[in-house]
Amino acid sequence: MHVKTRLSRRLAIAAAAACCVSLAHAGLVDDVAAKAEVGKPAPAFTLTDTGGTTHNLADFKGKTVVLEWFSPYCPWSGGESRGSVHRNGKVKSLVEKMKAVDPNVVYVLVNSTHQGRPEKEIARDSDAVLATTGVKLPILMDYDGTVGKMYGAKVTPHLYVIDGEGVLRYQGAFDSDRNSTDGSNYVLEAVTAIKNGETPSTASTRPYGCGVKYKR
Repeated sequence: MHVKTRLSRRLAIAAAAACCVSLAHAGLVDDVAAKAEVGKPAPAFTLTDTGGTTHNLADFKGKTVVLEWFSPYCPWSGGESRGSVHRNGKVKSLVEKMKAVDPNVVYVLVNSTHQGRPEKEIARDSDAVLATTGVKLPILMDYDGTVGKMYGAKVTPHLYVIDGEGVLRYQGAFDSDRNSTDGSNYVLEAVTAIKNGETPSTASTRPYGCGVKYKR
């Protein structure tokens, strides 16, 4: 009787383990892939920009890196709208102010947009936005959404600031007021704190914008 009970328990444990493995392969259980978390090393990635140049996060070691999730179609990001951080001058102003604080800071756009459009079309439309703003920034294409999901990017714009040691120091909104150019800029504050050898006073905020249109 006891032998049968122990055998039944072992079979149940084995079945449960097999079930979990099956769920993991089906994508229903989180795997052990690195996830972005403030205060911990930012997940490594390699992506190619719209001009064909490959960028690896490790290439920027020693420099503060700002990642902005971007879409040429979102009215809060690159779309044609007064609320667009690119078209209303917010990004241009931020880049200029950051460079004044730290000339070596790197600002990169990441485009995880899919929404059923060809990748080349999205890349072309992305380049067209920057052509109108006069700001030269690399646009990294994350067409399959792997990097965006790894970082937990929810909207465009969603900002991340990584210090020279590769540690994520800030994630969240572009600034404190989506409807004004006078709001506090959390990204600039984070870059300034890092330059001064300090920890950003605001490490995480709720981002505003359009939901990232990931591949389904």
